[in-house]
Amino acid sequence: MTGREAVAQVQARRKEGDCFVKWWRQADDLVDFELIEPFLAKVASGQAVDGLELLDLEGMWRLFTELNPDQVTRTVQNGTEVIQWIWQDGQGHEKVNIYPFTPAGLKSLIDNDFFA
Repeated sequence: MTGREAVAQVQARRKEGDCFVKWWRQADDLVDFELIEPFLAKVASGQAVDGLELLDLEGMWRLFTELNPDQVTRTVQNGTEVIQWIWQDGQGHEKVNIYPFTPAGLKSLIDNDFFA
C-alpha cells in the first residue's frame, strides 16, 4: 500500500487508546515503531508500506519487553508509574535510566537508548 493508503487505514482503524503504529516494508525488512500522530505527519503519500498494526500503550510495552535484552521494569516513583531500565555500559558498569510510563516516554526509550 502507499503511504496515503496507510494513513487512511490508520484513521479508519484507530480506536481510543491506540497510540503506536508498528509498520513494515518487506523490501528492506524494516519494522518501525512510531507514535501515531508523527507517523501520520511524516509518511510520504507515495512511500511503500507493506503492513501496519496499531497498538495501545500496554500492547507496545509487551512487544518492547519481548524484544529487549536488558532489564526493563515498571515501577511507581513519587506516585507516578515509570519505566526503569537497568543496563551495562561498555566498561561493565551498571546504569539506570528512568522514563515516564507514557507513550512519549516509551518512545523516547525505544529511540534514544534501546535501538540507538
